[in-house]
Amino acid sequence: MSWEFPPWYQLTPMEVLGPRRERIANLCAMQDLDGMLLTDAYDVFYASGTSQQGLVLIPAKGEPLVLMRRHAERAAAESPWPVTLIKGLTEAADFLLAVLPRRARLGLTLDVMPAVDYLGWQKRLPERELIDATGLWLDLKAVKDAWELERMAEAGRLAASIYAALPGIIRPGMSEAELAGEMQRLAMAGGSIDQLRSRHAYHQTYSWHIASGPEGNLPSAMDAPFNGWGLSPAFPLGASHRRFRPGEPINVDFGVSLNGYQTDQTRTYVLGPAPAEVRAAHACLEEIEAALVAGLAPGAVSGELYETSLEIAARHGLSDGYLGRPGHKIRFAAHGVGQELGTPPYVLEGSRAVVRAGETYALELKILTPQGPVGLESTVAVRDSGPALNLTPEPSVLTEIPVETT
Repeated sequence: MSWEFPPWYQLTPMEVLGPRRERIANLCAMQDLDGMLLTDAYDVFYASGTSQQGLVLIPAKGEPLVLMRRHAERAAAESPWPVTLIKGLTEAADFLLAVLPRRARLGLTLDVMPAVDYLGWQKRLPERELIDATGLWLDLKAVKDAWELERMAEAGRLAASIYAALPGIIRPGMSEAELAGEMQRLAMAGGSIDQLRSRHAYHQTYSWHIASGPEGNLPSAMDAPFNGWGLSPAFPLGASHRRFRPGEPINVDFGVSLNGYQTDQTRTYVLGPAPAEVRAAHACLEEIEAALVAGLAPGAVSGELYETSLEIAARHGLSDGYLGRPGHKIRFAAHGVGQELGTPPYVLEGSRAVVRAGETYALELKILTPQGPVGLESTVAVRDSGPALNLTPEPSVLTEIPVETT
Protein backbone atom coordinates (compact mmCIF):
# COMPACT_ATOMS: atom_id res chain seq x y z
CA MET A 1 0.00 0.00 0.00
CA SER A 2 1.01 3.63 -0.42
CA TRP A 3 1.69 5.59 2.77
CA GLU A 4 0.70 9.23 2.44
CA PHE A 5 1.00 10.73 5.90
CA PRO A 6 -1.10 13.75 6.93
CA PRO A 7 0.80 17.01 7.49
CA TRP A 8 0.51 16.76 11.28
CA TYR A 9 2.20 13.32 11.25
CA GLN A 10 5.73 14.64 11.57
CA LEU A 11 8.56 12.46 10.25
CA THR A 12 12.19 12.71 11.34
CA PRO A 13 14.39 13.61 8.33
CA MET A 14 17.73 12.05 7.42
CA GLU A 15 19.37 15.43 8.16
CA VAL A 16 18.60 14.70 11.82
CA LEU A 17 19.12 10.92 11.93
CA GLY A 18 22.43 10.97 10.06
CA PRO A 19 24.30 13.04 12.68
CA ARG A 20 22.71 10.94 15.44
CA ARG A 21 24.07 7.80 13.84
CA GLU A 22 27.51 9.40 13.78
CA ARG A 23 27.27 10.34 17.47
CA ILE A 24 26.26 6.79 18.40
CA ALA A 25 29.00 5.27 16.23
CA ASN A 26 31.59 7.58 17.79
CA LEU A 27 30.38 6.58 21.26
CA CYS A 28 30.83 2.93 20.32
CA ALA A 29 34.35 3.55 19.02
CA MET A 30 35.34 5.47 22.17
CA GLN A 31 33.99 2.72 24.45
CA ASP A 32 35.42 -0.20 22.44
CA LEU A 33 31.94 -1.38 21.44
CA ASP A 34 31.19 -2.92 18.07
CA GLY A 35 27.71 -1.49 18.14
CA MET A 36 24.61 -0.49 20.09
CA LEU A 37 21.58 -2.79 19.95
CA LEU A 38 18.42 -0.78 20.63
CA THR A 39 15.20 -2.65 21.43
CA ASP A 40 13.14 -0.13 23.45
CA ALA A 41 10.49 1.73 21.43
CA TYR A 42 11.75 5.19 22.46
CA ASP A 43 15.38 4.34 21.73
CA VAL A 44 14.42 2.74 18.41
CA PHE A 45 12.52 5.92 17.50
CA TYR A 46 15.49 8.11 18.47
CA ALA A 47 17.84 6.19 16.15
CA SER A 48 15.51 5.39 13.25
CA GLY A 49 12.54 7.77 13.23
CA THR A 50 10.03 4.93 13.65
CA SER A 51 8.71 3.16 16.74
CA GLN A 52 7.18 0.22 14.95
CA GLN A 53 7.91 -3.15 16.57
CA GLY A 54 11.50 -4.17 16.01
CA LEU A 55 15.09 -3.26 16.81
CA VAL A 56 17.98 -1.20 15.51
CA LEU A 57 21.71 -1.97 15.43
CA ILE A 58 23.99 1.06 15.15
CA PRO A 59 27.45 -0.35 14.46
CA ALA A 60 30.71 1.42 15.21
CA LYS A 61 31.42 1.11 11.49
CA GLY A 62 28.87 0.82 8.73
CA GLU A 63 25.22 1.61 8.20
CA PRO A 64 22.38 1.04 10.68
CA LEU A 65 20.50 -2.22 10.58
CA VAL A 66 16.76 -1.60 11.09
CA LEU A 67 14.87 -4.88 11.61
CA MET A 68 11.10 -4.63 11.89
CA ARG A 69 8.45 -7.24 12.62
CA ARG A 70 5.22 -5.23 12.90
CA HIS A 71 4.65 -3.16 10.81
CA ALA A 72 7.74 -3.26 8.57
CA GLU A 73 6.10 -1.58 5.57
CA ARG A 74 4.93 1.34 7.69
CA ALA A 75 8.37 1.53 9.34
CA ALA A 76 9.94 1.78 5.89
CA ALA A 77 7.69 4.72 5.09
CA GLU A 78 8.45 6.46 8.40
CA SER A 79 12.22 5.93 8.54
CA PRO A 80 14.74 7.17 5.97
CA TRP A 81 16.98 4.17 6.77
CA PRO A 82 16.52 0.91 4.84
CA VAL A 83 14.17 -1.41 6.76
CA THR A 84 14.36 -5.21 6.72
CA LEU A 85 11.31 -7.36 7.49
CA ILE A 86 11.81 -10.06 10.13
CA LYS A 87 9.43 -12.74 11.35
CA GLY A 88 10.85 -12.88 14.87
CA LEU A 89 13.88 -12.42 17.10
CA THR A 90 15.58 -15.63 15.97
CA GLU A 91 15.66 -14.27 12.43
CA ALA A 92 16.80 -10.90 13.78
CA ALA A 93 19.72 -12.65 15.49
CA ASP A 94 20.73 -14.22 12.16
CA PHE A 95 21.02 -10.75 10.61
CA LEU A 96 23.03 -9.51 13.61
CA LEU A 97 25.41 -12.49 13.53
CA ALA A 98 26.03 -11.84 9.84
CA VAL A 99 27.39 -8.33 10.52
CA LEU A 100 28.92 -8.63 14.01
CA PRO A 101 32.42 -10.11 14.26
CA ARG A 102 33.18 -12.96 16.64
CA ARG A 103 33.94 -11.73 20.16
CA ALA A 104 32.03 -8.54 19.35
CA ARG A 105 31.15 -6.27 22.30
CA LEU A 106 27.55 -5.13 21.95
CA GLY A 107 26.02 -2.35 24.03
CA LEU A 108 22.45 -2.79 25.38
CA THR A 109 20.17 -0.57 27.43
CA LEU A 110 19.50 -2.99 30.26
CA ASP A 111 17.55 -0.46 32.32
CA VAL A 112 14.57 -1.03 30.01
CA MET A 113 15.25 -4.59 28.80
CA PRO A 114 13.46 -7.35 30.74
CA ALA A 115 15.74 -10.03 32.14
CA VAL A 116 14.01 -12.70 30.05
CA ASP A 117 14.86 -10.77 26.88
CA TYR A 118 18.48 -10.34 27.95
CA LEU A 119 18.82 -14.08 28.60
CA GLY A 120 17.26 -14.72 25.21
CA TRP A 121 19.81 -12.51 23.47
CA GLN A 122 22.63 -14.28 25.28
CA LYS A 123 21.49 -17.55 23.70
CA ARG A 124 20.84 -16.05 20.26
CA LEU A 125 24.21 -14.24 20.07
CA PRO A 126 26.83 -16.79 21.18
CA GLU A 127 30.43 -15.63 21.52
CA ARG A 128 29.30 -12.01 21.60
CA GLU A 129 29.75 -10.03 24.80
CA LEU A 130 26.63 -8.12 25.86
CA ILE A 131 27.51 -4.94 27.74
CA ASP A 132 25.20 -2.74 29.83
CA ALA A 133 25.62 0.62 28.10
CA THR A 134 22.69 2.33 29.85
CA GLY A 135 24.75 5.10 31.42
CA LEU A 136 26.57 5.87 28.18
CA TRP A 137 23.33 5.90 26.22
CA LEU A 138 21.47 8.21 28.61
CA ASP A 139 24.46 10.55 28.73
CA LEU A 140 24.43 10.76 24.94
CA LYS A 141 20.68 11.42 24.80
CA ALA A 142 20.93 14.08 27.51
CA VAL A 143 22.36 16.52 24.95
CA LYS A 144 19.58 17.46 22.54
CA ASP A 145 20.03 18.35 18.89
CA ALA A 146 18.26 21.30 17.27
CA TRP A 147 15.42 19.08 16.02
CA GLU A 148 14.68 17.85 19.53
CA LEU A 149 14.81 21.33 21.01
CA GLU A 150 12.26 22.58 18.49
CA ARG A 151 9.93 19.66 19.27
CA MET A 152 10.23 20.50 22.97
CA ALA A 153 9.58 24.18 22.27
CA GLU A 154 6.40 23.18 20.42
CA ALA A 155 5.32 21.13 23.44
CA GLY A 156 6.11 24.06 25.71
CA ARG A 157 3.97 26.42 23.65
CA LEU A 158 1.07 23.99 23.80
CA ALA A 159 1.50 23.69 27.57
CA ALA A 160 1.54 27.48 27.94
CA SER A 161 -1.76 27.75 26.06
CA ILE A 162 -3.34 25.18 28.39
CA TYR A 163 -2.11 26.94 31.53
CA ALA A 164 -3.35 30.28 30.17
CA ALA A 165 -6.86 28.80 30.04
CA LEU A 166 -6.89 27.58 33.66
CA PRO A 167 -8.12 30.79 35.35
CA GLY A 168 -11.32 30.38 33.34
CA ILE A 169 -11.63 26.67 34.20
CA ILE A 170 -10.72 26.34 37.90
CA ARG A 171 -13.68 27.01 40.18
CA PRO A 172 -14.68 26.32 43.78
CA GLY A 173 -15.98 22.79 44.27
CA MET A 174 -14.23 21.42 41.21
CA SER A 175 -12.19 18.28 41.93
CA GLU A 176 -8.53 17.74 41.12
CA ALA A 177 -9.53 14.87 38.81
CA GLU A 178 -12.06 17.03 36.98
CA LEU A 179 -9.38 19.64 36.33
CA ALA A 180 -7.01 16.91 35.13
CA GLY A 181 -9.65 15.75 32.66
CA GLU A 182 -10.15 19.25 31.29
CA MET A 183 -6.41 19.67 30.84
CA GLN A 184 -6.11 16.28 29.14
CA ARG A 185 -8.88 17.28 26.74
CA LEU A 186 -7.05 20.48 25.78
CA ALA A 187 -3.70 18.73 25.52
CA MET A 188 -4.93 15.92 23.27
CA ALA A 189 -6.80 18.38 21.06
CA GLY A 190 -3.43 20.11 20.59
CA GLY A 191 -1.66 16.86 19.64
CA SER A 192 -0.31 15.65 22.99
CA ILE A 193 -0.54 11.98 23.94
CA ASP A 194 -1.59 11.12 27.48
CA GLN A 195 1.61 9.24 28.20
CA LEU A 196 4.78 10.56 29.79
CA ARG A 197 7.61 8.08 29.54
CA SER A 198 9.86 7.70 32.58
CA ARG A 199 12.53 5.03 32.42
CA HIS A 200 12.37 2.33 35.12
CA ALA A 201 9.59 4.11 37.07
CA TYR A 202 7.82 2.13 39.81
CA HIS A 203 4.57 3.85 38.84
CA GLN A 204 4.66 4.86 35.18
CA THR A 205 4.55 8.65 34.92
CA TYR A 206 1.26 10.40 34.20
CA SER A 207 0.44 13.89 32.99
CA TRP A 208 -1.82 15.09 35.83
CA HIS A 209 0.14 15.56 39.07
CA ILE A 210 -2.42 17.95 40.58
CA ALA A 211 -2.49 18.38 44.37
CA SER A 212 -4.29 20.96 46.48
CA GLY A 213 -4.80 22.01 50.07
CA PRO A 214 -3.19 20.41 53.14
CA GLU A 215 -3.80 16.87 51.82
CA GLY A 216 -1.76 17.74 48.76
CA ASN A 217 1.33 17.66 50.99
CA LEU A 218 1.00 13.89 51.54
CA PRO A 219 4.01 11.78 50.53
CA SER A 220 3.65 8.56 48.56
CA ALA A 221 5.50 6.13 46.32
CA MET A 222 6.91 8.53 43.73
CA ASP A 223 10.18 10.36 44.42
CA ALA A 224 8.51 13.78 44.55
CA PRO A 225 8.19 16.48 47.23
CA PHE A 226 4.50 15.57 47.62
CA ASN A 227 1.98 13.27 45.97
CA GLY A 228 -1.52 14.03 47.28
CA TRP A 229 -4.13 11.30 47.71
CA GLY A 230 -4.39 9.92 44.18
CA LEU A 231 -7.54 8.04 43.23
CA SER A 232 -6.96 4.73 45.06
CA PRO A 233 -4.33 2.61 46.84
CA ALA A 234 -3.64 1.08 43.42
CA PHE A 235 -2.45 4.49 42.18
CA PRO A 236 -1.83 6.68 45.25
CA LEU A 237 -0.46 9.65 43.33
CA GLY A 238 -1.62 12.90 41.80
CA ALA A 239 -5.13 14.14 41.12
CA SER A 240 -7.89 12.87 43.40
CA HIS A 241 -11.57 13.53 44.09
CA ARG A 242 -10.60 16.27 46.57
CA ARG A 243 -12.44 19.50 45.74
CA PHE A 244 -10.93 22.98 45.54
CA ARG A 245 -11.60 25.49 48.28
CA PRO A 246 -10.84 29.24 48.32
CA GLY A 247 -7.56 30.29 49.94
CA GLU A 248 -5.76 26.99 49.31
CA PRO A 249 -2.91 26.53 46.82
CA ILE A 250 -3.65 24.36 43.80
CA ASN A 251 -0.41 22.87 42.51
CA VAL A 252 -0.86 22.04 38.81
CA ASP A 253 2.04 19.88 37.59
CA PHE A 254 1.14 18.83 34.06
CA GLY A 255 3.28 17.26 31.35
CA VAL A 256 2.82 17.56 27.60
CA SER A 257 4.18 15.06 25.06
CA LEU A 258 4.14 16.27 21.46
CA ASN A 259 5.74 14.44 18.53
CA GLY A 260 7.69 12.22 20.89
CA TYR A 261 9.09 14.98 23.13
CA GLN A 262 7.94 16.22 26.51
CA THR A 263 8.01 19.32 28.62
CA ASP A 264 7.26 19.32 32.33
CA GLN A 265 5.86 22.39 34.04
CA THR A 266 4.10 23.44 37.25
CA ARG A 267 2.18 26.57 38.14
CA THR A 268 0.26 27.37 41.33
CA TYR A 269 -3.25 28.84 41.54
CA VAL A 270 -5.38 30.09 44.42
CA LEU A 271 -9.10 30.76 44.41
CA GLY A 272 -9.35 34.24 45.86
CA PRO A 273 -6.51 36.02 47.68
CA ALA A 274 -3.49 33.84 48.48
CA PRO A 275 -2.46 33.51 52.14
CA ALA A 276 0.74 35.34 53.08
CA GLU A 277 2.62 32.04 53.58
CA VAL A 278 1.72 30.90 50.08
CA ARG A 279 2.84 34.18 48.57
CA ALA A 280 6.11 34.03 50.49
CA ALA A 281 6.76 30.45 49.35
CA HIS A 282 6.12 31.32 45.72
CA ALA A 283 8.38 34.39 45.91
CA CYS A 284 11.14 32.10 47.20
CA LEU A 285 10.64 29.68 44.30
CA GLU A 286 10.72 32.53 41.80
CA GLU A 287 14.11 33.57 43.18
CA ILE A 288 15.41 29.99 43.02
CA GLU A 289 14.17 29.60 39.44
CA ALA A 290 15.91 32.82 38.38
CA ALA A 291 19.16 31.67 40.01
CA LEU A 292 19.06 28.26 38.31
CA VAL A 293 18.17 29.71 34.91
CA ALA A 294 21.15 32.07 35.22
CA GLY A 295 23.43 29.35 36.59
CA LEU A 296 22.66 26.58 34.09
CA ALA A 297 25.48 27.37 31.70
CA PRO A 298 28.22 25.16 30.23
CA GLY A 299 30.79 24.30 32.88
CA ALA A 300 28.51 24.82 35.89
CA VAL A 301 28.62 22.04 38.51
CA SER A 302 25.36 20.24 39.26
CA GLY A 303 25.82 19.89 43.02
CA GLU A 304 26.80 23.54 43.41
CA LEU A 305 23.57 24.64 41.72
CA TYR A 306 21.63 22.39 44.08
CA GLU A 307 23.35 24.02 47.07
CA THR A 308 22.47 27.45 45.67
CA SER A 309 18.80 26.50 45.76
CA LEU A 310 19.10 25.36 49.39
CA GLU A 311 20.81 28.60 50.38
CA ILE A 312 17.99 30.70 48.88
CA ALA A 313 15.34 28.61 50.65
CA ALA A 314 17.25 29.02 53.93
CA ARG A 315 17.51 32.77 53.46
CA HIS A 316 13.71 32.89 53.14
CA GLY A 317 13.33 30.74 56.25
CA LEU A 318 11.68 27.95 54.23
CA SER A 319 14.22 25.14 54.44
CA ASP A 320 11.86 22.76 56.27
CA GLY A 321 9.29 22.73 53.45
CA TYR A 322 11.59 23.09 50.44
CA LEU A 323 11.65 19.93 48.27
CA GLY A 324 9.42 18.04 50.69
CA ARG A 325 8.90 17.52 54.40
CA PRO A 326 11.89 16.54 56.61
CA GLY A 327 12.63 12.87 56.13
CA HIS A 328 10.88 12.80 52.75
CA LYS A 329 12.84 15.41 50.78
CA ILE A 330 14.00 14.75 47.24
CA ARG A 331 17.72 15.17 46.54
CA PHE A 332 17.42 17.05 43.25
CA ALA A 333 16.22 20.49 42.19
CA ALA A 334 15.96 19.61 38.48
CA HIS A 335 15.73 16.47 36.38
CA GLY A 336 16.27 15.65 32.74
CA VAL A 337 13.41 15.80 30.26
CA GLY A 338 13.03 15.16 26.55
CA GLN A 339 11.82 11.85 25.20
CA GLU A 340 11.59 10.77 28.83
CA LEU A 341 11.33 12.19 32.34
CA GLY A 342 13.57 11.30 35.25
CA THR A 343 16.74 10.73 33.26
CA PRO A 344 20.08 12.57 33.32
CA PRO A 345 20.98 15.35 33.61
CA TYR A 346 20.09 16.33 37.19
CA VAL A 347 20.73 19.26 39.48
CA LEU A 348 21.59 16.80 42.21
CA GLU A 349 22.86 16.89 45.77
CA GLY A 350 26.61 16.29 45.87
CA SER A 351 26.96 15.74 42.11
CA ARG A 352 30.14 16.83 40.37
CA ALA A 353 28.56 16.47 36.91
CA VAL A 354 29.27 19.42 34.61
CA VAL A 355 26.49 21.14 32.71
CA ARG A 356 26.71 20.93 28.89
CA ALA A 357 25.14 23.00 26.13
CA GLY A 358 22.09 21.26 24.69
CA GLU A 359 21.01 19.67 27.96
CA THR A 360 17.40 20.17 29.01
CA TYR A 361 16.19 20.35 32.60
CA ALA A 362 12.81 20.49 34.33
CA LEU A 363 13.31 22.72 37.39
CA GLU A 364 11.51 20.75 40.12
CA LEU A 365 10.89 23.59 42.61
CA LYS A 366 8.33 22.85 45.31
CA ILE A 367 7.63 24.03 48.87
CA LEU A 368 5.16 22.64 51.41
CA THR A 369 3.12 25.19 53.37
CA PRO A 370 0.45 24.59 56.04
CA GLN A 371 -2.17 25.53 53.42
CA GLY A 372 -0.82 23.04 50.86
CA PRO A 373 1.91 22.58 48.25
CA VAL A 374 3.31 25.47 46.23
CA GLY A 375 5.12 24.63 43.01
CA LEU A 376 6.96 26.31 40.16
CA GLU A 377 8.50 24.24 37.39
CA SER A 378 9.74 25.18 33.95
CA THR A 379 11.60 23.21 31.29
CA VAL A 380 14.78 24.96 30.17
CA ALA A 381 17.55 24.30 27.65
CA VAL A 382 21.23 25.11 28.24
CA ARG A 383 22.67 27.40 25.58
CA ASP A 384 26.28 27.85 24.46
CA SER A 385 26.42 31.03 26.56
CA GLY A 386 24.13 33.13 28.68
CA PRO A 387 21.17 32.00 30.78
CA ALA A 388 19.20 28.87 29.98
CA LEU A 389 16.33 29.20 27.50
CA ASN A 390 12.85 28.70 28.97
CA LEU A 391 10.94 26.29 26.72
CA THR A 392 7.69 26.70 28.71
CA PRO A 393 6.73 30.36 28.21
CA GLU A 394 3.83 30.55 30.69
CA PRO A 395 4.79 33.33 33.19
CA SER A 396 6.36 32.11 36.44
CA VAL A 397 3.83 33.79 38.70
CA LEU A 398 1.34 32.85 41.39
CA THR A 399 -2.16 33.22 39.92
CA GLU A 400 -5.02 34.37 42.14
CA ILE A 401 -8.40 33.62 40.56
CA PRO A 402 -11.24 35.99 41.55
CA VAL A 403 -14.11 34.25 43.29
CA GLU A 404 -17.62 35.63 43.11
CA THR A 405 -19.18 36.30 46.50
CA THR A 406 -22.89 36.25 47.15
